[in-house]
Amino acid sequence: MAVPALAFASSGHISPILPIALVLVGVILFIVGFVKYRKFRLLVDTPRVPIRSVSMGLSHVAGTSVGGQPLTSPLTQVPCYYFEVTVEKQVKKDNQETWERTHHERAEVPFYLQDETGTILVNPQQAEYNLPRAFWGELRPPALISLGTAPRKVDPGLGVPPPTDDHLRNYLNGSFNQMRAAVQGSGMPGAGMIGKGLAVAQKMQMMGVSVGAGGVSFDFGNHAYRFTEFVLPAGRPTNVLGSCAENPTPANEGDRNLIQRGQNEKTFLISTKSEEKLEGSLKMQAFVMIFLGAVLILGGAAVGLYSAHML
Repeated sequence: MAVPALAFASSGHISPILPIALVLVGVILFIVGFVKYRKFRLLVDTPRVPIRSVSMGLSHVAGTSVGGQPLTSPLTQVPCYYFEVTVEKQVKKDNQETWERTHHERAEVPFYLQDETGTILVNPQQAEYNLPRAFWGELRPPALISLGTAPRKVDPGLGVPPPTDDHLRNYLNGSFNQMRAAVQGSGMPGAGMIGKGLAVAQKMQMMGVSVGAGGVSFDFGNHAYRFTEFVLPAGRPTNVLGSCAENPTPANEGDRNLIQRGQNEKTFLISTKSEEKLEGSLKMQAFVMIFLGAVLILGGAAVGLYSAHML
């Protein structure tokens, strides 16, 4: 296997690659943990203010997400200002079942935050989202005999049912629609024939036939898929920690400011969690990363000293 080959030299001694890798990963986790902790301290030390009282610079505001032109989340189909979808396929590697990411999609649009004192525009570009998972579930291959329902869970606060098998399959087939549109608009020789081929492949995929990069593999859909979706729903209480700046394109007199990522202070958090839960989440992430980073650094150093016969 690859890991033992890297970890041990042919003589059976520990390779220097292993302790170096452990220390490097530990340092990265340690640094990321401290970055998370700094964001936690900023959130705690920056008092939340009414939207009408927001001043220039780092600000913490909360209200309801409204206005703008909401998107529709691909899986749960709810109006939202941000969504992120990840699709993984179950594959077999080294005689073990594992999940391999096959698709990732995210989108966001500006929205307004509203409280009892007013509204302010939020430009979410380069924001860090801390959101509860909107949907998680699996799509299993068609079978003559059902072995139970595939696990699926939707955030109960959304008030929507989980996506059906057909909806999830149609989402998987969406990549074919994009490819067909790109081919048909390219004007390349043979575009019509290629488009017809993609149409056939799409129909086969809908029937459960697996289509991969190497062509059509007639395994009749024997792969399971796992879907994860995060959304920032429209009309949901939202916490925002970001930098207040002048709005370059105000819609009216009350639209003179906006919240965005600052040029100097890069911290920009958007969350539908309560302030207490958001602080707890950031604090837990920080301490876990710092702890794991310290363990890996010490472990890597110990392995290195042991391999050098100094321990």
